[in-house]
Amino acid sequence: YAVVDGVWGQAWAEKLRDELEWLFQNGHMSPNKVLFQTSSGPVKLTKPNIFEADLHDGEIRVLEKLSAYRHLYESDDLVRFFNGQRPELELTGGNSGKTVKLQFNSGGGGCFPWHYDNPSRPNKRRLTVLVYLNPGWKDGDGGELQLLPFLGEKVTISPGMNRTVIFQSDRVLHRVLPAVKKRMCFTIWLDSAAVNSDDEVFLKAKHLTVSAVETLKSTPLQRTLSRAVYQEEYEESLRHCFDESCDGGRACRLALAMHNAHLSALLKNEQVGTFVRQLRALKC
Repeated sequence: YAVVDGVWGQAWAEKLRDELEWLFQNGHMSPNKVLFQTSSGPVKLTKPNIFEADLHDGEIRVLEKLSAYRHLYESDDLVRFFNGQRPELELTGGNSGKTVKLQFNSGGGGCFPWHYDNPSRPNKRRLTVLVYLNPGWKDGDGGELQLLPFLGEKVTISPGMNRTVIFQSDRVLHRVLPAVKKRMCFTIWLDSAAVNSDDEVFLKAKHLTVSAVETLKSTPLQRTLSRAVYQEEYEESLRHCFDESCDGGRACRLALAMHNAHLSALLKNEQVGTFVRQLRALKC
């Protein structure tokens, strides 16, 4: 991952912030929702205090006020830059190969649980470019980004003004801590056809030994075991995200039930269960 301050220049960063705040104040952003597949059918849960807009939405994209974001959506400058620096990323380019999503967190505890931006197929995200637009941020305001390299130390990043965080979407576990004050950011996801190959999605017996730990640390295979290795961390973040005081706690109970169902299915395999216990002993 990389953290870079001042990439966008002060005037451009302020314009991006102004456009995002205008979008929220004028009712063009929608509550963030997550879809869960249950035995009785799909269920959508709303993350409290989180509002978003996606530039794939033509009605958003044509708003005259959004000239800066429209430029980001239509430009392939980032794709050309990263492909030039890291050709192995094989970023796709074009409007169909990128997503630009704007986010307004109104505070009041709004946050995101631990997750990967590319959890598996059919997702094609390769690179996450996250830009924060919060002048005057200080300790206690909340909304920090936490990264958790597999079996490594947590990294906490404050969401200050004109701060950019870049990481690979399919191998960096991360969350957003509860925000006390309003928090604004946008994310650019860049796609690649070179993601989620069989070797990156399917665990084999050879991966279930301590000798494979370094492979898991550096590849998307870690995603398969992440929830089990970090079981308590996932549960805590779900409780923060889906406040138990909202909706009688229904959303929180459902999110935790889906998490536990995933764990039960994974740990039915005795060899996987044994290896997970070894990994849990190795985590920082």
